[in-house]
Amino acid sequence: MTAPTVPDMMFTAAAAMACDGLPTPIKVEASGEFGLDLAFATHADLNRWAVHMRLPDTARHTQPYNRDDVPEVLTNVWGVWRGVRVRLHCCEPTTDTPPEFLPPEVVAA
Repeated sequence: MTAPTVPDMMFTAAAAMACDGLPTPIKVEASGEFGLDLAFATHADLNRWAVHMRLPDTARHTQPYNRDDVPEVLTNVWGVWRGVRVRLHCCEPTTDTPPEFLPPEVVAA
């Protein structure tokens, strides 16, 4: 089986948005070497894609992050979707992040 091409990856992502009503990423990158990389504005959008792609919760890494002294939540989800390596990521201000997506160290603070 041959690896999916960059146009295949882009078409598959576009079809998921059009046919399945998934939110539009704020950035999409695709390469034969690294696969498909999707950036999202919100954790809710990222989660809809992760569920659609059936990526396991164990593939999710969430951590506190500070950018310009603004506390944020950074999340990366890695996996394979339809034969393509994928990375979904989001960096959202902590105050805007729904509680279910907050890392334990932020919840405890």
